[in-house]
Amino acid sequence: MNLLRRIHLYLGCFFAPMLVFFSISGMWQVYGVQWGDNARVLQLLSTIHMGHNMGFKDRHAFTLTSPYLEYFVVLMAASLVTSIILGVIMAFKFGRGTLALASLAAGALVPLILILLFAHNV
Repeated sequence: MNLLRRIHLYLGCFFAPMLVFFSISGMWQVYGVQWGDNARVLQLLSTIHMGHNMGFKDRHAFTLTSPYLEYFVVLMAASLVTSIILGVIMAFKFGRGTLALASLAAGALVPLILILLFAHNV
């Protein structure tokens, strides 16, 4: 179990900066945030999140993505899933099983209920 804890710890620490970046850039994209002069910076950073060019007329002129960054993002996503699974295992192993199960169920049901309640024309 110590090995699982260490894997969970170091995967989380290694990918934490990019996960925070993707979370924040995803939030400002969902809400269409425009912050005055900083809007161009946000648009540039969003190209990394979305994998698009920076709005140049020549689509091949410049992008902030590369195959290596894409591989890194795939590795990050796989690592996130692995780290989540390890975290859930540790929650059952070291925490209260019923509380861990209730948390998992709530984490699945709350978004589902919100979707069903507020979905229009689905």
